[in-house]
Amino acid sequence: MVDPEEKPITLDSTVSLNPSATEVTVEFGDSLSEIAQEHGCTVKELAELNHLRNTSLIFPGQVLKLPVHQYSQSPADVASLAAQADTTCTLSFAFEDVIEKPIEKLKVRIVSAAGDIHEAVTDELGKIQDYVMAKAEEITVFVSRWHGEKLVAQFTPSEGNSSVTLTSAKVRVKGVTEPIKDRAGRLDLDIHPVNTVVSGRDSKGNPVIQINHTCPNEYDLRLDRNLDYWDQIIAASERSGIIPQSIAAVINAESAKINGVWNKDSVAISREKTNAAKALKEQQGESAEGVVIYASSAAGMTQFLNATWLGETFREGTYLNEQARKRGVMADKPKRDALNQIEYHPKTHQQIILPMFEIKPDTWWTKEQIINNHLLRGVTPYPPHATKALQSWLNLRFEPEFIIMAAVDYGLHNLAQLQAAGYSVDTLNDAEKAKIFYLTHHLGLSDAKRFIRKTITEESAHKLLVAQVGAKSAAERAFRNSNSYIKGHREWLSNHIDRNIELEKFYCPKVEHTTKQESKGLESVINKIKGEV
Repeated sequence: MVDPEEKPITLDSTVSLNPSATEVTVEFGDSLSEIAQEHGCTVKELAELNHLRNTSLIFPGQVLKLPVHQYSQSPADVASLAAQADTTCTLSFAFEDVIEKPIEKLKVRIVSAAGDIHEAVTDELGKIQDYVMAKAEEITVFVSRWHGEKLVAQFTPSEGNSSVTLTSAKVRVKGVTEPIKDRAGRLDLDIHPVNTVVSGRDSKGNPVIQINHTCPNEYDLRLDRNLDYWDQIIAASERSGIIPQSIAAVINAESAKINGVWNKDSVAISREKTNAAKALKEQQGESAEGVVIYASSAAGMTQFLNATWLGETFREGTYLNEQARKRGVMADKPKRDALNQIEYHPKTHQQIILPMFEIKPDTWWTKEQIINNHLLRGVTPYPPHATKALQSWLNLRFEPEFIIMAAVDYGLHNLAQLQAAGYSVDTLNDAEKAKIFYLTHHLGLSDAKRFIRKTITEESAHKLLVAQVGAKSAAERAFRNSNSYIKGHREWLSNHIDRNIELEKFYCPKVEHTTKQESKGLESVINKIKGEV
């Protein structure tokens, strides 16, 4: 199991997917710095383009021109950036047995395609010293203990830092000399907690040691270190009709991880901007403690943006909508005008009833009011203008039950929208649907459609790719693809989805109760829904 330490960032659309906007109208409470941040430019650029002498003086209704960035580069420029790209590959290895216990004193030998050999012995945590290569190339991993040397892995890692966990299919259990105390015939009939080793006798009276891992089970589902999320995965599967392996694969691909465990508290932080902001604070003699610059408002295991979370809350039939109504923070309320008077339909003279969220005690707003009054403004999961009630609701993105259910609801909604747009989504099996789930969640439905139709612009592709892999790596990928950021971004995203949406790792070693579902590459899945297979 290879988990890259860096993962794709779910990007806010106002920042990443709107390069064609040429002007913006100033609204009450706007500042030039906020407008610059939202539209990916600097205050200086806005001031120069709009002939502003005082950058603190803008007014509601004022129309500001936005700088139009051109991302086309000459082959020489791209080649120059590509040459500077960091291709170093660092691997952190850990070895464990089937019940995830570290394997100590295991002799490891790693051989690269270039013939370099790295030998080490695992410590008490089952780890060895990090293995660093000048560039990503195929490596072969051998281990030996008492039974001689054995090949256990052969793969080509990604550039950058990766954490590699190699799990043995066996476990060594230290023998006991004391007599077995349990009654004969009990052990294989009792239910024991998962991840335990229990000694006793089977139904025939034979002494046995039972390693009670999750497999076998009625779903043939294997979650390994993420067993704590078993109930949520099963509940989402039963709610959606999608097999649990598909749901687990999507959650696994979306999640940042800590030692292979899905991080429910994940947020998208820009390390480069955060470090720069901290350095500036220190230069000014101020404390840099608590300085954080976010790369996105995405939060939680499945990286929901502020606006998307709100949209799913207001969408009828979703788990979020059901829970919001159950908790009393959402209800159907009469629409009110600027003077707080109830509005009536001009023809029927009946009250206009709309779904609303209680942003604070006895104050109910529609989704449009929340957005138009900038309560979600800011590339941060903690928007500064959000009310306490709204922020509390956004923070449910850190609750596994909410985030997993919401991810499945959102994925099914996107599939339905693609089906309505003429794509044959109903021909896909659940393994194939998992790849489209991830595609639509990562890009958003609009850009996912452009990706499927191959109509993403060079400007958008450049912005998307740079946001994900950095300017140098983006330039290198474009260079390898005929100086095209469109092709470079497509190659990167397709490969990422094909590598990470793997159902195989979530099936028990022996499938007894279900039938395995498999998927070809993302491009093949796209061709299938377009009817081009």
